[in-house]
Amino acid sequence: MRIIYYLGLAAMLLFYSDNVYADVPEVVFEQALDVQMNGVSWLRTVISPFDSDRPDQTYKVYTHLMDFEGAFPLTKGVGGRYPHHRGLFIGWNHTHMGGRVLDTWHMRAGRTGPDRERFVCQQWTAWENLVSEDAAATHAARIDWFVDGESPFIEEVRTLRVFPIGDSMRAVDFQTSLNSLSGSIELRGDPQHAGMQIRMAQEVADNEDETGYILPPGARVLESDVVEGAWWACGSMPIRGKRYWVLHMTSPKLVTGEPQYSIRKYGRFGAFFEPVLQEGVPLRLAFRIVWSEKPLDQDRCGELYRIYAEAETQAIP
Repeated sequence: MRIIYYLGLAAMLLFYSDNVYADVPEVVFEQALDVQMNGVSWLRTVISPFDSDRPDQTYKVYTHLMDFEGAFPLTKGVGGRYPHHRGLFIGWNHTHMGGRVLDTWHMRAGRTGPDRERFVCQQWTAWENLVSEDAAATHAARIDWFVDGESPFIEEVRTLRVFPIGDSMRAVDFQTSLNSLSGSIELRGDPQHAGMQIRMAQEVADNEDETGYILPPGARVLESDVVEGAWWACGSMPIRGKRYWVLHMTSPKLVTGEPQYSIRKYGRFGAFFEPVLQEGVPLRLAFRIVWSEKPLDQDRCGELYRIYAEAETQAIP
């Protein structure tokens, strides 16, 4: 399999639903790395440099899942409903650090008051590696988390390895190593605003009655679409006339134990957990995302998780 990493500008059309000129889109250019397998883009990791003149468009590093022809993202970028939700992303809306509470989910330096107008950002700084295998590709990004105008408080190395599962499924292992640069940092929040989650394309939010979720046997759906008793959740939704199945899985080695899942009908779902970072002790977090253009059911999702859990259990820490 011929694998290419393509670094360039990706153009997207951004619609503002509350704009009187909503029928006239804004063209937004983002710096991104595409992983192409046999000439088809499978992943797109957006690394646009933070720009204080365009903070809402540039404050987050995230990764798109691409459709099976590589023509368009299945996940959401900037704009749309809840614009801070983008592709595969990670953050906590109550990030406690040195007496401050930062919001690394909505990307604000404070939840209220003047700090609400200051931005937190995740800034790509370097590629750790770009590796091609026979049927897989890995890229690792070094990312600084900081308040605009201040020194970084978290250094992250985010590694994504993408590979096929048969002819109809693709998978990406999302692994991150978070290291505090500012003493003890408590990563806190709630299932709707913290953890490692996915946001599907804006089209899903516009047609949310078409979205369904598959959960493990025995999982319990609580108030506000919170799920307990699950290490995985699978969302199913149509995008541009075709239905997709997207399975989010959490490593059984998660430091905080079993996560809670959030499963919103508008297409944002994933794992919530609340770890603590200690300076000089990197925290490893790992997840696998599978996307399929053929139906998945509870049994198949469970089997895919069993395979992933066994691989994670055998992985070197």
